[in-house]
Amino acid sequence: MHPEREGRGRPPSIRHEGRHALSPDLSHDDFSRFDFQMASYFHVAQHVFPAAKAAWENRQRQRFEKDHGRAPETRFEVRPYMHADPAWQVWSSLKRNNMEMNYWNKTGIIARQEDDLLERGKVAGNARGSLRLNPDLEVPRYLTSVDIHCMPGGYDTDGESGMYAGMVYDNGGFYLAMGGEAGPWNDGAGAADVAVVRSRYPDLKPKRILDLGCTIGHSTLPLKMAWPEARVDAIDACAAVLRYAHARAEHLGVEIHFSQQDAQDLDFEDESFDLVVSTMFMHEVTQKAMKKMGREVYRVLKPGGVMLHNEQPQYHGQPADEQFLREWDTYYNNEPMRCAFRSMDLGAWVEDAGFDRDSLIAATAPGASISETGEVRTRNDGFWFMISARK
Repeated sequence: MHPEREGRGRPPSIRHEGRHALSPDLSHDDFSRFDFQMASYFHVAQHVFPAAKAAWENRQRQRFEKDHGRAPETRFEVRPYMHADPAWQVWSSLKRNNMEMNYWNKTGIIARQEDDLLERGKVAGNARGSLRLNPDLEVPRYLTSVDIHCMPGGYDTDGESGMYAGMVYDNGGFYLAMGGEAGPWNDGAGAADVAVVRSRYPDLKPKRILDLGCTIGHSTLPLKMAWPEARVDAIDACAAVLRYAHARAEHLGVEIHFSQQDAQDLDFEDESFDLVVSTMFMHEVTQKAMKKMGREVYRVLKPGGVMLHNEQPQYHGQPADEQFLREWDTYYNNEPMRCAFRSMDLGAWVEDAGFDRDSLIAATAPGASISETGEVRTRNDGFWFMISARK
């Protein structure tokens, strides 16, 4: 799901979520809790969020202009006025509460089935793909110092099973995505990545693909499904999500080669890949890491290769009040680098990495879905923001 998508239509049931061998068994009460949470999430998005937006237009804008004699120029000027508004306070509190309810429910389900899920997650010796871990890798502090997205322990929590973070991340992902363009397997973003590559770079026939910050591989699998003859590598710095990603891919019958690496210092050889992608990853790293990652992407791309990043839309060109509303996740959903990413100069970033600034394309793209045979269909119920450049 596009992270800024506000719910529309009717909320789907958690019963529509794609099930696989690592999906926990859900009781009647579990289904009821998830469905309540999804309905609550939709209600807050459809009915309370518009009231928060209207509070600016109907009350706080006039107060600001009366105090300053002009319209606000930045989100920083909007912030103190909206923080004092009851409508914004109610929306913000309910949205945060929905996130906490979600993880309270998910972690309880995993806790009572952890041993069984670990047993199911064992991969036999005839695996299609592979898993390469690096116990000496120092996981970047920006991943360990905060529970990203309010997920207890973040991405680097093993628990007793060694896959705990992956289990929690995957369980009920359909709820957080609100169904929609994410699809039952939460692979809508990956499908959209494929659609954009095919439309923007129709001559590119990748034989080797790299996915950065893959988490549980939900956006990685569509890459292999779209280009079945290509070798697909996927990296993440956190072992717990990688163990789960490998087991999940094997149970779903998709060959992916996972390895534990920091995107700032890849161990692949120069000019190894035709396509390097990431999905909702760059806004979770520091600006210093972004620079190093950009240079590494350029290094491992072959001449003529493409990088594509499915990300947050930039603040540039957005009105101050809209910028303010979209900074919520930085302060209340434990995504501290999000605002910095949205404010950065993407042209300067690609140029620093080694790309020609003129090769940068940054634009929205429609949602998409992918079939088991690799057929990609665009959809009209969502959008993604895509950043790409060619070496």
